[in-house]
Amino acid sequence: MYFSQKIKLDAIIEYQNGVPISEVMRKYQIKGSATVYEWIRKLEQFGISGLNRPKVKTRIDYSFKLKVLNWRLETKSSLPETAKQFRIRTPAQVYQWEQDLLAGRLRPNKGSTANMQNKPEKTKKELQDEIDYLRARVAYLEKLDALIQKKKKSQTSKKPN
Repeated sequence: MYFSQKIKLDAIIEYQNGVPISEVMRKYQIKGSATVYEWIRKLEQFGISGLNRPKVKTRIDYSFKLKVLNWRLETKSSLPETAKQFRIRTPAQVYQWEQDLLAGRLRPNKGSTANMQNKPEKTKKELQDEIDYLRARVAYLEKLDALIQKKKKSQTSKKPN
């Protein structure tokens, strides 16, 4: 459901004035409290304009995505914390980059110099981006494998009654 900027602001103001979250949700037909908390985060981080949907898709540089993912991995931060740290509008964007990385779909932007086939040698920045990408991917895959092994071990160590 789409909510106008006015409704978002009214809901936030009511909540901040002490109206219980359940009443605010009922009044404005909001399905989850996380929605209101996300609006509050966007208002605090981006101001009133943060409550609007972006009108244009922004092309985000590949090296920035790697920087965000590496930071999240190193600090073990949550998606909302990571989004706030890097001023990303939605935590879901960071999650999508992670999924793209794990699936091998996270690649340099189309049209960037890293994608040119006729270029014989890569620049130092392109090589560093590639190294960062591979390191991040290996780290995520290792973490995923460790979680799978831990889950398997806990399942096999359970004794039947």
